[in-house]
Amino acid sequence: MNKSYRNALFISDLHLSEERPACNRAFFSFLEWVPEKTEALFILGDFFDYWVGDDLPSEVAQAVALSLRKLSIEKQIDLYFLAGNRDFAIGQQYCNDANMTLLCEESLFEIAGKTTAVSHGDIYCTDDISYQRYRKVIRHPWVLKSLLSLPKPWRVKIAEKLRQASKEKFQRSPYYIDVTPKAISEALDQLKCEILVHGHTHMADIHLANEPEAYPKRIVLGDWHEAGWYLELSESGERLHRFSIDAPLFAKN
Repeated sequence: MNKSYRNALFISDLHLSEERPACNRAFFSFLEWVPEKTEALFILGDFFDYWVGDDLPSEVAQAVALSLRKLSIEKQIDLYFLAGNRDFAIGQQYCNDANMTLLCEESLFEIAGKTTAVSHGDIYCTDDISYQRYRKVIRHPWVLKSLLSLPKPWRVKIAEKLRQASKEKFQRSPYYIDVTPKAISEALDQLKCEILVHGHTHMADIHLANEPEAYPKRIVLGDWHEAGWYLELSESGERLHRFSIDAPLFAKN
């Protein structure tokens, strides 16, 4: 079990990049809004649309790191990052620059008195066998180290090809693969958590694992496309908030 907090905010699947200025502006507005009472902010993967190494951050990534560090220091908020399938190459150096703690999958915290597990969520999409094989290979330490040792132009070219392949796949089959119920059930049993928070599927919702019992709950974060999402956990309960990317308005502090 990691640290305990009275409250926390959660976001995921922003896919920040130079090509999405409206989303970038919405995120910076979100950081300005974050209430001073907030004790922790969790970023659960696919924060950036792609990542080719801590030694090659984009201008957006550098600005994001500076803003996160400022938020952490000025408002004394603990920041956490957990890698997604788009930005799994983010390493310790960038997290240090942003003053974030780098988490592993299914890290446990106590938030508002509830044992809470965090994940990006792709590990629960076990029906997608080809992706799970790809994930296992691409995240192997030796493979990742080899990729990050390639010349910078090569890494950028590889990332662009992967992005294009992903776009073409989604155009052919415009839907997101959901989690596998069996994988969720096994995770809840193993983690013994009251709340499991994840993103990846872009299907924002709050699910009761054993209705009508209030817990355990699985809370899915939404992506930041035309609308953005964030989750607030506090002693008042669990609340998913939705807002417009083009004209973001957040809950009153």
